[in-house]
Amino acid sequence: MEKTHIRQRVIFSAMAGLILIPGRALGVSAAEQTDEQPFIQAEGIESVLENCYETEVKDNINLYLVPTEEGEYLNMAFSDTEDYTYIRSAPDENSDWVGKLYADSAAQVLEYLEGWTKIKSGSAEGYVPSDALITGAAAEEQALEYENNTVTVTAYALNVRDGQGTSANILTQIGRDETYEVTGEAVDGWYPVKVGEIDGWVSGTYVTADSSYSYGETKEEEEARIEAEKRKEEEAQAEAQAVQASVSGAAAGGQAVIDYACQFIGNPYVWGGTSLTNGADCSGFVQSVYAHFGVSLPRTSSQMRSAGYAVSYEEALPGDLILYDGHVGLYMGDGNIVNAMNEADGIGICSATYTTIVAVRRVL
Repeated sequence: MEKTHIRQRVIFSAMAGLILIPGRALGVSAAEQTDEQPFIQAEGIESVLENCYETEVKDNINLYLVPTEEGEYLNMAFSDTEDYTYIRSAPDENSDWVGKLYADSAAQVLEYLEGWTKIKSGSAEGYVPSDALITGAAAEEQALEYENNTVTVTAYALNVRDGQGTSANILTQIGRDETYEVTGEAVDGWYPVKVGEIDGWVSGTYVTADSSYSYGETKEEEEARIEAEKRKEEEAQAEAQAVQASVSGAAAGGQAVIDYACQFIGNPYVWGGTSLTNGADCSGFVQSVYAHFGVSLPRTSSQMRSAGYAVSYEEALPGDLILYDGHVGLYMGDGNIVNAMNEADGIGICSATYTTIVAVRRVL
């Protein structure tokens, strides 16, 4: 995305005997209240400026040459490190570290010292080696590389397409107030975005574009983040274990359902019937099999679409209900179902994908 940077100018002013230099003020003595004119050295302002440049001002003057947007920073710098640099409490390698400046992070320069620079990045403030930073003109040249560009959805539902324009194929949909990374330059009002593993395009009419920088963090913030990540990982592991236990239980229970149902293969199909021995239709067969295990199911296949909970066909386990338009069977595994097929074939086994599957429901 295109951004406009305004180059800051260094302005030296002389007013009422005061020389103004960014970050430093030097007074020129005025005469007492007499009729005499104040005495100014022959070399004038030039000599004062020369003296200033011989001090630390010449080292800090580059702070004011770094571009800024709307005056947010006049002293922007960027990290120049592969992983992170310690932010220390004093300009000394042996001092305690108070934070970390990560790769691709921005910082505000507070002071230049011999070999060290005092910075503020996020909430972290302290000293880093000067060679760990990109400052001055180099920072201006590389500022865009450090920007994080995102879009936030303003529509209730927004299509992500495989190209620019409404004629491009829809890959997925995203919702209002969701924010996604912009992966390149906008083209004709369309932004390239990454949604999970999907790379696509969204219309700029329905998003708000924004750019920001990444910053360092204090030692306390890092500790809190690591602890939160650890808790999240533990919760995820516990959830995965619970799901695995549930799946294992469902698989074991579902196999028992299939073993029982298969006892009735070869028995007749009877429209409206529910007898596993004398005859049943598709839904009557499924209902009666599950009734043996104490599970009450609706009578018709259309009503069974709301029984239990939905799973994908790829996740189907033995015992799951495989539902079609006007038909239902019990998944056996290996791509097959046991079902009451028709009057000619009775209760038997066939492919689960013999026709379009409309739903898969798990009731155990």
